[in-house]
This record gives sequence, C-alpha cells and structure tokens, in this order.
Amino acid sequence: MPGLVSPGDDPGPIDDASGKLFLETVRLASRVASEPDRARDACLLVLEGDLLNCVAASDGAATAARGPYRVTEHPTFERATTTGDMVEDSSQIAFPVRANGVVLGLLVITDGDGLDDDRRGSLLLLASILGLGVGQAASVDELRQEAERSRRLERLKGEFLNIAAHELRSPLGIIRGYASMLSEGMLADADRGVALTRIVEKAEEMARQISEMLETARLETLGLELELEPLDLVEVLDDAVRAMRPVIGPEHRFVVETKRGAIGVVGDRRRLTTMLTNLIDNAIKYSPAGGQIEIGVEHDDRVASIAIRDHGIGINADQAHLLFTRFGRLVTPETSHIRGTGLGLYLARETVRLQGGDIVATATPGGGTTFTVTLPLV
Repeated sequence: MPGLVSPGDDPGPIDDASGKLFLETVRLASRVASEPDRARDACLLVLEGDLLNCVAASDGAATAARGPYRVTEHPTFERATTTGDMVEDSSQIAFPVRANGVVLGLLVITDGDGLDDDRRGSLLLLASILGLGVGQAASVDELRQEAERSRRLERLKGEFLNIAAHELRSPLGIIRGYASMLSEGMLADADRGVALTRIVEKAEEMARQISEMLETARLETLGLELELEPLDLVEVLDDAVRAMRPVIGPEHRFVVETKRGAIGVVGDRRRLTTMLTNLIDNAIKYSPAGGQIEIGVEHDDRVASIAIRDHGIGINADQAHLLFTRFGRLVTPETSHIRGTGLGLYLARETVRLQGGDIVATATPGGGTTFTVTLPLV
C-alpha cells in the first residue's frame, strides 16, 4: 500500500473502553464484508494531524496494512477524508468515519471489489457507529485535558500565592515604611529624596514580579500571542541597556560591544526587550560585589547572538538544572539574600524559543556566568 510511514507500528486503542468497541465493530465489519469463499479484512484509521493511525484491526489484517499513513501520500485516503465520500481503488474501499459532519477517520476494507450494495450499506452504518465512538473518545480526551489544565492552574495559583506572601511582602513593607515616615514628617529634607528613590525602586520591583507572574500564567494557560515584525537586534539591545542604566549602581559598569550596522531578525520587540532586561538584571543581582557587565553582539550567515557576561557568584553545578525552570532558584549561602520569583529566566528562555531562538548559560572564565541568546537572522 502506498504512503506507508513505518510498517508494523500500531498505536493501539484510544482507551480500553473505546478500544473494545472499535475492535468488535471492526471485526463485525470484516465479517459483513466477507463471503464464504472470500475473506476481507478491516481497519479503523483515525486522523491525527496529517496522519491516519490504526486504532483497531480485524484479526486477519496484515501488519503492514495498519499504517500509519500520511494522508497526502495516499490518494484514496486523501480523497475520502477530504470529500467525506466512500472511495475505492483496486485494493480497498475507504468508508468515511464522521461525527458532527466532520471526517475523523476511515473504515478501510481490503480487497473490496465485488461488494454488493447491501454489504456496502451495512458497512456505511458501521462506519457511522464508529464515528459516534471516535467522537465520544475525542470528547473524553478533551475533558481529561481540560481537567489536567485545571489541576495545573490550581498548582500555579498556589505557587503564585506563595510568591505573593514571601516576595512581595518585603518591598511592600519598605514602601509602607518610607511612606509613613514621609507622611508623618519624620525625615529631614536631605533624606526625602532618598526615601522617594527607594519607594520608586521597590514599586518597580513589585511591578516586575507581578508582570512575571501574569506572563507565566498567560504562557501556561493560553500561550503567548507574539507581535512579530522585522527588527534591528542592535536597537532592541540599546533599548534594554537604556532601560537598565538607572538600575545599575556605581559598583557596576556596562561594557557594550556591537558590530557596526543593523542585524535583522523577526521578533516581538516588547518581549525581546523584556527578555534582555531580565538577563541584564540577573547579571547585576548575581554580581553583588560589582564589576563589569559585558554585553556583546555577533552574527554569522544564519544566526545572531547576544552574550551577557558577569563576573559574579556563578552557577552552582549541583543546582544548574533548576536554572531555566519555573520558580527555579539557585539558593546557596552566597545567593540566599537575593530576592526574586524564579520566573525571570524561565520566561526569558520560553519567550525566545517561541521566536525560533534559544538561551544557554555557561561559566564565565575567571568566575561568573555568561548567558547567550541566539536568534535566526531574517
């Protein structure tokens, strides 16, 4: 049979209950199609994307006849699934299996020439019964997926509440403390500017944490809708560095090295800028003793890369597997005082992967960490 993808593969029934129904109905189809001197076999092929996978076959069906088949490589099956009509060729007849007017698969009878109208009518009826079963199995599978999504959301909600209780309490406490001192006139004129600066810093810290939580929830439940457009990656990096300059203290220094000329990529400008600011913020936080934050941009014929290097604490090898995980934080005696949701790096990598790129982390020679972002060129 043409279009065979991997002979002998049999994905088995969708589940036990559906599988028994499918198998018994397909065996009945085989008996209906057969004649005293001529046995005919039957298979139920269910559409999964552009593949037809066998989920039940009569006892005599040849292993190779079970598929899976790529629909576009088998003209008979493609015509039957596209038109919803019974289609036959020299070696088989394909009866469409439908539910709610949609073709979900095919009941295939091998060696189908010579079938009379009565047998064909009975097989069409059996295909309709199979359609009800396949449709029900799909509905059950969707319900299971929805239940798993609900469980995942409940776990996510619990994790978010835990973050809100621990990570947001500290900056909120500082904001309230300074606001109270300002309202009660407890600060000298010289200290009011410092207090206001601290309030703004902590408010921005809370805003970033809340934004990370909301973005993670959106990613986990609905997926991210990207606004893709042609971009100059150098301009995006300039925006990120400009946004982080007010955050950097006197103990740190940015060293940015870029090649001349634009570097064209396709991406979501806002999310790429956020991803780069997250990486730069991470480099600042994890080099508390200060030092250079080195940012370099390169490209070859296929990809552009941005490397962000710090000379700070580095990565604990035993915890490196947590680096890009959701809520994953590398907590050591050197990092226990550094606050964060554990979502920044997770979101950074997931976002750039959705745009065809990736992020990897390596040790910086001499100490610290280098995060390298790669994106395909236009």
